[in-house]
Amino acid sequence: MRLSHPMKILTILIGTLALNMFDASNCPADETATEAMLRAESLGRLRLGLPGNDVLKLLGSPATRGELVFQEADGNYVQDWHYPDKGIDLLMSAGEKKSGVKTIANIAAAAPCTFATRQGIKIGDAESAARKAYAEHVDRETSDAGTLVVGSIYGGIIFNFTEGKVSRIFFGAAAE
Repeated sequence: MRLSHPMKILTILIGTLALNMFDASNCPADETATEAMLRAESLGRLRLGLPGNDVLKLLGSPATRGELVFQEADGNYVQDWHYPDKGIDLLMSAGEKKSGVKTIANIAAAAPCTFATRQGIKIGDAESAARKAYAEHVDRETSDAGTLVVGSIYGGIIFNFTEGKVSRIFFGAAAE
């Protein structure tokens, strides 16, 4: 079957449009770069998804552990681990089963924590240093004068500032 010239052009246009719909270059480059950066980020050697046994090797036993509770929002069992002498609070997730392997679901750090992010930012550093280090990954809609959101509040890093200094660093989802 021979296609007429207008039908050939229409077929080529439709094919080109269909291919462009699936072309990865149509995705914003900063989203891909931000996701990759967040996957690689850590606070010292702590990172999201790190198994509990590795946490115990790095930090020792927590001063306190909360109850293992079911979290309605995502259907996972979670437990708080507190390291006040290190300025670290962890939310550990066992997944959908109480007996699941616990992994870090979120990290909150404040003084006296001395761990730095991969970009070298730690508690007490200048707000300007944090803003500069993460400038290309900032969520401008949710960041403000006292807060820098890297990635998003649904999964990222949140820096809080007090008097121009980093006062808290949070890794994970702060909203559902």
